[in-house]
Amino acid sequence: MINEITIFYGSKKDFEKYLVKEIDPNENTIPFMELIQHYNARLRPNESGVGEDALYENIDVDNCIVRADDYGSVLAHVISNFINIVGLNHDINRLYVHNPPRRVKESIESYSLATINYQNSKYPELSQETLKEVYSGLNERVLGQQSCKEQIISGLYRLMKQSNTKPVVLMLYGMSGVGKTESAKSISSSLGGELLRIQFSMMQTDEAFNYIFGSEHSKSSFARDMMGREANVILIDEFDKVNPTFYNAFYELFDEGKFSDTNYDVDLGQAIFLLTSNFADEDEIQKYLGPAMFSRIGCCIKYEDLLIEQKQKIIEGWYDEIFSRLDVREQKCIEESNIEQWFLDNADRYDNIRILKAKLENAIFDKLAMEFIISNDK
Repeated sequence: MINEITIFYGSKKDFEKYLVKEIDPNENTIPFMELIQHYNARLRPNESGVGEDALYENIDVDNCIVRADDYGSVLAHVISNFINIVGLNHDINRLYVHNPPRRVKESIESYSLATINYQNSKYPELSQETLKEVYSGLNERVLGQQSCKEQIISGLYRLMKQSNTKPVVLMLYGMSGVGKTESAKSISSSLGGELLRIQFSMMQTDEAFNYIFGSEHSKSSFARDMMGREANVILIDEFDKVNPTFYNAFYELFDEGKFSDTNYDVDLGQAIFLLTSNFADEDEIQKYLGPAMFSRIGCCIKYEDLLIEQKQKIIEGWYDEIFSRLDVREQKCIEESNIEQWFLDNADRYDNIRILKAKLENAIFDKLAMEFIISNDK
């Protein structure tokens, strides 16, 4: 018997905050996996070591908590028969369910004996004040790219004034390491949560297909990750590396903010989608993506190569960060080298800031390894 059920959609952080507010610490609260252990013991009493009388007694609990990660730990029949299994041996006053797969939700909604409540993460609404914070954050964290920052704010302002729930989709393109991903991180941080970053380029075709369209309930998926997002900002990194055969999966998502796979239905009204790529210009973007996908992008924003002075500022900042991690002897060794000055003098050699940072870091630790390890062993 279950008296009340709350289905919560949103981030893990928000769900845990909700539980703290709702549940008295003195109440009898059990996690879902403890309940499942008791269910398994009932199925196999000879293996459980629990007395048969105890197995068939109904257990009174104030609260049972089902977290999103729990679904991957149970077999498919538990998902399909969720509400019957939960209530089999337990009389539960309040059941809290986080981001249930579709079959779990359907099972819950078929249960007529409980009151069902729906809660969800609340994402901050865009306003002139929040856009000022976004713009300030971009200026603080991203060097140069002034035109890009202004176009981003323009795109978000458009979202603020929309009367419907259509997301905004911005394509940030240009060479690697010039601020595209950092811009996405800054926007998400300003809007109150950790960025959801999706990298399809890391997946092979079969893996990407299963991730986008869903497979077993225990596997991660695009829909499940979006459902659990902390901020209403989603970065799809290296969108030019997504297999073009998958682009049709994004049409309804970018048009209406809705996405479904084999296990989940997600509503992403007024979400911010940031797509990064290494395209050279808009003509290349349109040719590669095709008219159907290109028409769903609100704005294409080109990131230019950084000026030498901006690269030098990055060098100084990265050098100082590494230097602060060294002990006194190591710092003295690096100070006596000309590593920082060499990179400052040759900043124009590097178009990719990630490579520049890696080369600087390698130079410092090559020097330290030679000074304190290799040369002493000869």
